[in-house]
Amino acid sequence: MKCSFYLDRPYNPEIDSGIIKKEVLLAKEKKKPLAAKYFNPRPTSVYVFVSPDKSIRIKYRTSIKIHPKHWDFKDGKVKGTAPASIQLNGELSKLSAGIIKAAHDAKEKSAILSINDYKRLIAECVDKDHVGHGTNQLQRLIEDFKTYKAFHSTAGTMKEYATVFKALDDYQTKQRIDLTLADFNRDFYIRFEDFLSRKKNPLDGERGLLNDTIYKYISTLKVFLSWCRDNGHTVHPDTFKPHQSSYKRKSHNEIVVLTEKEVEKLMAFDLADKPSYERVRDLFCFGCYTGQRFSDIMRFTKADFQDNKWIFLSSKTKKRVTVPFNGYIANALKILEKYDFELPTISNQKFNDYIKEVGKLAEIDSPVRIVRFNGKNEIVIEKPKYEFMSSHMGRRTMVTILLSKGVPINLVQKITQHSDIRTLMKYESASTDSLIEALNKY
Repeated sequence: MKCSFYLDRPYNPEIDSGIIKKEVLLAKEKKKPLAAKYFNPRPTSVYVFVSPDKSIRIKYRTSIKIHPKHWDFKDGKVKGTAPASIQLNGELSKLSAGIIKAAHDAKEKSAILSINDYKRLIAECVDKDHVGHGTNQLQRLIEDFKTYKAFHSTAGTMKEYATVFKALDDYQTKQRIDLTLADFNRDFYIRFEDFLSRKKNPLDGERGLLNDTIYKYISTLKVFLSWCRDNGHTVHPDTFKPHQSSYKRKSHNEIVVLTEKEVEKLMAFDLADKPSYERVRDLFCFGCYTGQRFSDIMRFTKADFQDNKWIFLSSKTKKRVTVPFNGYIANALKILEKYDFELPTISNQKFNDYIKEVGKLAEIDSPVRIVRFNGKNEIVIEKPKYEFMSSHMGRRTMVTILLSKGVPINLVQKITQHSDIRTLMKYESASTDSLIEALNKY
């Protein structure tokens, strides 16, 4: 009994088959590889051909897909120089051995096997392991990616990855498909975005995810796929092309922040009978004064504070940050002194739960109305401001207050270390204080 492997449609379908045949023969004569342009530019399926005897030859498609340029046509396996060649050739060998063993075991039970018997056992062997670039490999890559990122990313970033991968898993379950790296084409993104737009929103079960969230999911997914490509795995090229999405991120969403008076009101609110809430309030206001990420605030140490400056390496960007405690930022010094330069610690999730309660108690309850979109549908969200309070609001509040005070945007960027100044520019419209002040002069 013999098992061998062949590619389905290995040559470029846009080039005349006669020309390709001539070029293949010419390449063999010259003992040179066929030019890449003659190969099918898309990954194609690997077929197993099983010959129990000279009279029977059965063809069955495996779940392995590979670029023809990486296929060794002479030996019927993946070229040793191709990405993941050892793994893929190992799976092919395992499959071949499994089919031969299954046929041998079946013949011991029944001396005569029909062609349908062989087809059945081949199908069982192939589909049992889902070899190749199917869900098993995709899941392995996801786990490898998460392990790699865990060394460089914050807990919040890792949670974002987990959320996106869970959505991808839900999508495959609903569609009853096993995605491969070759499946992330234009049609996939259209279907996946539509799926996300209908996916239950944790904040409001009556509507799907908002456009901004969908945009973030797609961007995060592409970070993973770029990592796959950079590590030698073949990803569909559509992933890296501009995507004309119906779920575009709005460039100037309303940003909910506290005013300087609201920060003062919150800081002055007596929480002596609620020490847990008091610590959360102090941490929040420390963020409102310094504009730093929650993850970095949780890493504050007394050793980082020198010459009236907080100097540290950002956990997210790995950049050195210097926060001078002068002017508006000097308000944060009182909080440090209160805790003898050892800030209390808390998980981000608990912090976000508690700070909303703190805001409610302090009556940070001015009505807020924001507009978002789910596809083309306008979603109006109206809540008291404390419902929008979170760890990241402190950073946004500081940026908005400094800009309203006339601090140049490039200087604010030095403190916040935003990589793109365009991110900061959207904060300029978050407060009308500077506009009113300017108008009152005329």
